[in-house]
Amino acid sequence: MEKTIVQQEFYHLFQPVKRLADRSVLGYEALIRCDAVGSPDVLFKAAAEQQRLFELDTLSIYSAIAAFFADPIRRESDEVLFLNVFPSSLAEETFPQFVEKALRDYLRFARRIVFEINETVSQAASWDDEHFIRNVKWLRDADFRIAFDDVGEGAVTIRKIVELAPDYIKLDRFFGRDLAANSKKRKLLKLFAEYCRDEAMLILEGIEEAEDLLQAQQLSVTLGQGYLLSRPKRLADLANGRPFNPPSRESEAIGRKKELFEKSDVVP
Repeated sequence: MEKTIVQQEFYHLFQPVKRLADRSVLGYEALIRCDAVGSPDVLFKAAAEQQRLFELDTLSIYSAIAAFFADPIRRESDEVLFLNVFPSSLAEETFPQFVEKALRDYLRFARRIVFEINETVSQAASWDDEHFIRNVKWLRDADFRIAFDDVGEGAVTIRKIVELAPDYIKLDRFFGRDLAANSKKRKLLKLFAEYCRDEAMLILEGIEEAEDLLQAQQLSVTLGQGYLLSRPKRLADLANGRPFNPPSRESEAIGRKKELFEKSDVVP
């Protein structure tokens, strides 16, 4: 872990969050990768075991922001950057100092930076920590945006959504997978879409099939993320503001699926 942190043996891939209506890009989620360790879960678990989770988490945040805004195309766009952050990091009393010092060169982009709070169940206690609540409010006062990640799967309760009023609610991929075939998922998604119409922006994760995408659109979900829309890519491989997904065969398949849905009553 010492070598991983000191030599920064990690990098980020960027996965688009897209507007479902026209597939345009709202922004990108930065996803940490470390080839020497394997999955991000293994990486962060090792950091936590060595009491270095806050150090790695904040270093990852800084690295992703620096890389994203160093790209002139990204810097001059209006695209949003989603950054994963652990609740325990937000519960650190020194988190505002990290933002003010390490991110001082990027504070002018605050409105385009979204802190996406990880919902790891093992960190559920951090959501009630007074420093966590204070720091979330501090970020919003500093013009940053807040997102709750994996809602419906992790530690976030409906109460926390009401109390902290996130700017974005990202529904766990469980709800996006096989959405068209599961009426219970559709009913719950419809409730979230109705709530988010006035209170927050809803993002459906895990969209991998054309029929699930069409069903999400019929339920008034406006934003989505998933392999159907685009896989994570290195920053240099992102399209320069031009649509790059889906390929033509996928578009044709979606068109055929849409015709079927228009002729049927799939939404409850």
